[in-house]
Parts: sequence; structure tokens; C-alpha cells
Amino acid sequence: MGGRHRPGSPRDRSLGAELRAIREATGRSLHDVAAAIQWNVSTLSRLERGLRHISPEAVMGLAVVYDLPVERRDELVAWAGKPVALGWWDRPPAGVPSDLGALASYEHEAVRMTHWAPGIVPGLLQTPDYATAVMRDWGVPAKDVNSRIGARLQRQELLNRRDKDYLALIGSAALANQLGSPAVFEQQLRHLLRVSKRDGVSIRLVEKPTSFTVCGWYLMDYEKAGSVVVLEHLGSSTFLFDEETDPYAAARKDLRDRALSERATQDKIEELIEQSVLGS
Repeated sequence: MGGRHRPGSPRDRSLGAELRAIREATGRSLHDVAAAIQWNVSTLSRLERGLRHISPEAVMGLAVVYDLPVERRDELVAWAGKPVALGWWDRPPAGVPSDLGALASYEHEAVRMTHWAPGIVPGLLQTPDYATAVMRDWGVPAKDVNSRIGARLQRQELLNRRDKDYLALIGSAALANQLGSPAVFEQQLRHLLRVSKRDGVSIRLVEKPTSFTVCGWYLMDYEKAGSVVVLEHLGSSTFLFDEETDPYAAARKDLRDRALSERATQDKIEELIEQSVLGS
């Protein structure tokens, strides 16, 4: 059932997608290949979806079944043997939940990220003071706040990478939901405005009515693997994969159609900053 499995590594998902494409190109079914290699069908299916580790030995066995040329076989085996990219998320500091480490590893490999945030500013766009206000409101233990803020700042470095395409679709309620003091919220608005002018970052405000306000989500796309959606809850997250993400890709198109343009969004934020200054 969707959302009950744990995320595999981004490398495994990319390699699994490549192996699935090779199998489909041969015209062979999951049952045919599983029988030939003496695996359970569910094992091969999970391997192709990247939900389990793919070893060089497993790749070698499949390469033999698919009768791949030696050069192609060696390329895939080397891919399987290549160490997974390491980062701070492999050993997250105390107080940082494992779900956050999994999210960071997926962000590291994604080429396109879309965050629909109907009620609060998305995490990658939050200032430390605003993030602190959110975490305190969520009941995060005081001893864990600093480590989580540090992890969030590490994640935000992604927005400086030129190989990333980040779209934040923000509900109008998020810019009316003043978390923290007026000074903290004004600082957050000014930060939004600055980040909105970076290359590779698009921030658009959704003011039109939509039923999607019932739930926020975070959609990540990859060059070779299927998409991943993260649903954030209080204290935990759910990861969705492949066809489970299709409704969210459709929702992204709908929300983009409803959203203000980037320029109109910037104008709206500037207006809110001016109102904040005048009201202080």
C-alpha cells in the first residue's frame, strides 16, 4: 500500500530504473526474468523500483540474462559498485530525525523540486528565526531545535547549485500566517524576495481558491528514476514513489496555472513588507 515502504537510496532508484528499461527493451516480463534468475517476482520488482540495494552481483546476473555486451555489462556493474554519495545526512546529528536525512539524500540527487506549501513558508526558504518559530509551534524539543536548524541550513545550500530547478508554490495563507514576532516575519518576507531573484529558483503565490489547501507536499524529479513525493506530518514523513506520485504531478500543473507570475509574486511580497513596515 502506498506510503508504507521506506525510501531506498537515490543511486539504487536510478540504477533500478535503468535495469527496468533494459528488461522492457528485451520484451521480457518480470515473471520471465525472475524465473530465469531464480528470484521472486517481488524481489525483482522492488529492485527495479530502487526499494532495495542493488549489488554488483545482482547486476551481473541480470546482465547475463539480458545478454548484454561486455562493455555495457561492465558499465552497469561499476555503477552498482560505486560508493553512494555521502553527505551530512548519512550520520545526522542528534535531534535530527532519520526521515530528514532520507529527504536530504533525495534532494541531493533531484534535478527538479516542487514544493506546495499552503499554510507556511517552505523549509528551503525559511530563515533560522522563522524556522525556530515553526519548530516551537510544532512542539520540537528545545534541545533539538539548533541541530534541526543546522540541518535545514545545510539543505538550503541546494538553492545555490546550478543543476537544480526549484519551484515553490505558496498559498496566500502562508503569507498571512505570521509565525514569530513581526520583526521575524518581516525578515522572512525580505528573505523570500531575495531568494526569488536567484537563478533556478521560482517562487509563485497561489491566491485563487483551491481544494489542494488540505495538504502540502514536496515533489522531486530525477533524470533516470521515477519521481518521489514527501508528505510531511507532525513528527514523521511519508514517502511515495513512481505511479503514486502521478496525482501530485497533475496537481503541480493545476497550481502553476492558478499561481501568480514570479513578478506579480515579488510585487505582492514587497507590498506585504511595506505594510509590515508601516504597521510597526
